[in-house]
Amino acid sequence: MQTGWKQELKENLRGAVVVPSITAGLVAGVLTVTFMFSYSAVIFTGELSGYVPRATGQLLFGGVVIALVLGLFSELRGVVALPQDNPTAIIAVMIATLSQLPGSALSPEILFAQAVVIMVVSTALSGVIFYLVGRWRLAAFVQLIPYPVIAGFLAATGWLLFKGSFSVMADQAFDFTQLTALGEVMHLWLPGAVFALITLFVSLKYSNVFIMPGLILSAVALFHITLFLSGASSQEAIAHGWLLQPFGEGALWQPVPLSTFLAADWTLFVAEFTGLATILSIALISVLLNLTALESAFNRDIDVHREMRLAGIANLLAAPGGSLVGYHYVSLSTLGRRMRGGSRLVGVVVAVFCLLTMTVGAGALSVFPKFVLGGLVMFIGLGFLYDWVVKSWSSLGRGDVAIIFAILFVVEFIGFLEGVATGVAAAVVLFVVSYSKINVVRLVMDGNDFSSNVDRPDDHRKALSSEGQKILYLKLHGFIFFASSIKLYEEVVEALTRESGPPEFVILDFQLVSGLDTSAVHGLVKIKKKALEVGTQLALAHVPAEIDQQLHEEEFLDGDAVIEPIFKDADCALEWCEDFLLRTAGVDPSPKALPIDDRLIEVFKAKAVVQKFRSYLETTEFSQGDVVSQPGIKQRLLHFIEQGTVSIYLDELDGEKHRIRSAGPGSMVGVASFFRQGNVGTLAVGIADSKGTAHVLTDVAFERMKSEDPEVALKFQTYALEYVSDRLASNLRTLALVLRLEE
Repeated sequence: MQTGWKQELKENLRGAVVVPSITAGLVAGVLTVTFMFSYSAVIFTGELSGYVPRATGQLLFGGVVIALVLGLFSELRGVVALPQDNPTAIIAVMIATLSQLPGSALSPEILFAQAVVIMVVSTALSGVIFYLVGRWRLAAFVQLIPYPVIAGFLAATGWLLFKGSFSVMADQAFDFTQLTALGEVMHLWLPGAVFALITLFVSLKYSNVFIMPGLILSAVALFHITLFLSGASSQEAIAHGWLLQPFGEGALWQPVPLSTFLAADWTLFVAEFTGLATILSIALISVLLNLTALESAFNRDIDVHREMRLAGIANLLAAPGGSLVGYHYVSLSTLGRRMRGGSRLVGVVVAVFCLLTMTVGAGALSVFPKFVLGGLVMFIGLGFLYDWVVKSWSSLGRGDVAIIFAILFVVEFIGFLEGVATGVAAAVVLFVVSYSKINVVRLVMDGNDFSSNVDRPDDHRKALSSEGQKILYLKLHGFIFFASSIKLYEEVVEALTRESGPPEFVILDFQLVSGLDTSAVHGLVKIKKKALEVGTQLALAHVPAEIDQQLHEEEFLDGDAVIEPIFKDADCALEWCEDFLLRTAGVDPSPKALPIDDRLIEVFKAKAVVQKFRSYLETTEFSQGDVVSQPGIKQRLLHFIEQGTVSIYLDELDGEKHRIRSAGPGSMVGVASFFRQGNVGTLAVGIADSKGTAHVLTDVAFERMKSEDPEVALKFQTYALEYVSDRLASNLRTLALVLRLEE
C-alpha cells in the first residue's frame, strides 16, 4: 500500500480543498446511508422486513471499512468506495427461491441467517478473487467478455432492481402472472415510480451534486407535510404500509454472531450455487467497468491491478461484518472532483458518517417513507436499463441489441446465470457469423501481375509472359476456422475449374495467418484433393511452425499435389514455379555467364566506347557466401555481374533477412545507392549464392570518367536510368494491383 497518507491528510486539512472535500463527503455520506437502507429493503421484504435495520447496519459497517481502505490508499484522490447494489437483487431472488423450495418451512430467522451467510461468503470470495486478479494481473482476461454480454447482464441487473423496488414499496413482488395483485396496491408504489422517473429525468438533464440529496429530502418532507395535513399519525402510516416499523434508538450494527452461521442450512448452498456464481461474476466485471469509467472521469491512467488488490483487501476486512460486495462507486467518486475538493478527505468523511449512523443514528432512518426507498431502488434500476438498453439501441448493431434482449428474457423466465450463459453463446455465434464474412484471401494475383525477384534475361521473361496465367498466388490472413475455410475452398475450386483451364501452380502464402482450427486443416485437405484431380500443384510459403505441425499431423504434404519442402517465402515459391515453367518450355532457367563486353556492347554499341568504359572498372572474384555489398561502407560501388548470382537482402524488424532481388549475369548491383546524392553508402546487403565474377565501378573512378570521358559517362547514366526505370515500372504495376485489391 501507499505510504504518506497521514501527511497527505494533514496537508488536506490545512489546504484550500478542506471545505469542498468535507462538503462532498457529507453529501456522499447522506446518499450512502440512503442507498444502504434501500439495498437492505430490497433483500429483506415481507416477513423479513423486520431485519432491515440489522442489515442496514451491516452494510454501513462495510461502508466504513471499504470507504476508508480505498479512500486512504487508492491512486484516485477523492474516490468513494461502498457496498454495491448489484448483488441485492440476486440475493433477494435467492432468498425468495429458498423460501419456496418444496417442503421448505424455513423460519424468518433461518432465512435471515441464510441471507447473512450468503452476504459474508460472497463478499469474502469476491475479496479473494479481486486480490488474485490484481496479484496475477488477470484483468485483461476478464475484459475479453463481449461487450453485448456485459451490457446484457448489467441491464438484467437493472431489471431485477426495478422489479425488487415494488417489494420495497408495496410488499408485493412484480410478477407478470400477478399484475392484478400489483394493481391493487398501486397507491403504495405509484408515488415511488413517479419519484424514480423524476429523479432519473433530472439526473440525466442536470449534473449538480446537490440535486440528488435535494430530491430525497424534498420527497421525505413532502410526505410528512402531507401526512400532517391529513391528520394521520405515524402509526397509521405504518399500518397502511407507508412507513417502516420504527427501528428504535441506538446502534444499527451488531457483530455477526457465530450462532448465525450455525443457524444457516449449509446444504442449501447447492441450490444457491448459481446465484453465488452470478454475484461473483457481476462483481468482477462491474469493478473493472467502474475502474475504466473512473480513469476517464479523473482523466488519468491508474494501475488497475493495484486497485483490484486494494478492493480485495477491503472486502476481506468487511466480510466478517456482514457487508455486501463493495468497490469504487463511480457517481459518488466524482463529487469531490466536481466541487474542486478531490482529496482523501472525501472517503474519510464518508466512512465517519457511516460510522456515526450505524452506532448512534438508527432512529433517524424510520422517517424515510417506503416509496422513497423503493423509488431510489427503481431509479437505480431504470438508470441501468437506460444506460444499457436505451443507449445501446442507438449505438450498437441490431445483433448486439438482440443479445441484450435475449439475456433479459432468459433472466426473467429462467435465471440470471443462464441468461449470462445465453448471452455468451449468442455473442459467440454472432462473432462466428460476422467473422466468417471476412475473406481470408487478402490478395489474389497470377503470374501476369507480378514475378519473382529474380533478374532474368529477356528471353526468359518473354517465355514467362505467355505462361503467367499458370501461376495463381493467394495471400491468406487472419485466423482460418471452419466457417472462413469454406470460402477459401470455394475460391480455390473456382480457380481450379475455370473455363480457360486450371493453373499449374497455386501458391498459398501463410505469412499473415495467425492459426488454423481442425476444420480449416480438413478444408485444406479438400483443396489438395481437388488440385490432384485437375493436375494442379500446391506450393505453401511462409508457414508458421504451429501450422506446419498441424499439416504434418494430417499428412497434408504427402502425395503429388503438394510441392515439398515448404518454401521460406512467397518469392522463393514463385521462383521455383517460374523455373519449372521455363524448363517445360525448353528453356534452362539456370544463370549462364554473360561476358562483360557482350553486355556493354548492348549499351554503348561501339567496341571503342566499351574499351574506354572497361578501363574504369575493376575485376573481382567472389565465392558462395561472400558479402559483395553491405550497408555502412562509405565508398559507393556499382557491381556488374558477369558470372554467378548475388541475392540482395533487407533486414526485417524481426531480425530475418528478406530477399528483394536475385541478380545474375548481366545485372547491376547497387545502382540506386550509387547515384544518390550525399554520402549514403549501400542500402542493402548483397550475398553471393555461388562462385562468380563481377566488375566494379567505384565512385572515384566514375568522377574521373565524368572528367575525362563525359560522353561515356552520360551514355552510362542514360542506360542506368533506363535500367532503374524498368524495374520501377514493374514494381509500380504490382503495387497498383495490390492497392486495388486492398480497396
